[in-house]
Amino acid sequence: MAQRGILRTYLDIPVLQKILAGLILGAVFGLIMGHMGYADAVRTYIKPFGDLFVRLLKMLVMPIVFASLVVGAASISPARLGRVGIKIVIYYLLTSAFAVMLGIIMARIFKPGLGLQLATGAQFQPKEAPSIVQTLLNVIPTNPFSSLANGQVLPTIFFAMVLGVALTYLMTSKDEFVRDSANTLFRAINGLAEAMYKIVGGVMQYAPIGVFALIAYIMAEQGVKVVGQLAKVVVAVYLGL
Repeated sequence: MAQRGILRTYLDIPVLQKILAGLILGAVFGLIMGHMGYADAVRTYIKPFGDLFVRLLKMLVMPIVFASLVVGAASISPARLGRVGIKIVIYYLLTSAFAVMLGIIMARIFKPGLGLQLATGAQFQPKEAPSIVQTLLNVIPTNPFSSLANGQVLPTIFFAMVLGVALTYLMTSKDEFVRDSANTLFRAINGLAEAMYKIVGGVMQYAPIGVFALIAYIMAEQGVKVVGQLAKVVVAVYLGL
C-alpha cells in the first residue's frame, strides 16, 4: 500500500513540475559531485539513465510521425483532399520558413553554447549542401521502411501522406474486399498511433529522471561555467516556442 501510495503521488504531480524539479536537483547534484571530484562516477553510473531517456524519445519519434500522419490523411474525405492538401503544403512551407528564421534570430541574439567545450575528440565535418532539385528528390523515399528505420523525417512524411490518401480512396471503394482490407489497415495504423501516444505518456513520467541524469552529467563535467550558457539555451528555446 505504501509503495502504491508513493507511485500514485508521483503520477499525480504535473509532468512539467517534475521535470523542473529534476532539472534543479540534477544541476545541484552534478555541481556537488563535480566539485568533490566524482565526475567519472556520474558519467559511469548516472549518465546512462539520461541516455536511456534520449533513446526512448528517439524510439517513439518515427512511429508517431508515420502513424499519426497516415490516420490524419486517411480521415479526410476524397472530395476535400485537393483543397486540404494544398493548404497543408502552404502551411508547412510557411511554418518551416518561420521556424528557421526564428531559430536564426534566437541564435544570433543569445548565442547559446558559446564558450562551452566540446567533448574530447569531437570533430565537425562540413558537408556540401545538396541542390534544390536533389533536396526535393530526397523527399521521395526509394525505400520507405529504410527511411523509417534511419529516422529520415521528410521521406517518412511523404510516404505516410501518400499511403493515407490511398487509404481514403480505398475505404470508399465499391469492391467490398478492397474496402474491408483498407478499413482493417486503417484501424491497425490507428491502433498503432494510440499505442504510441500511450507509450509517450509513460516515457514522460520517466522524463524527470532522464533530465536529472543528463543535467547532472553536464554539471559534473563542465561545472558552474555552464550554468549561464544553459540558461541562454532554455530562454532561447522558450521564446522560440
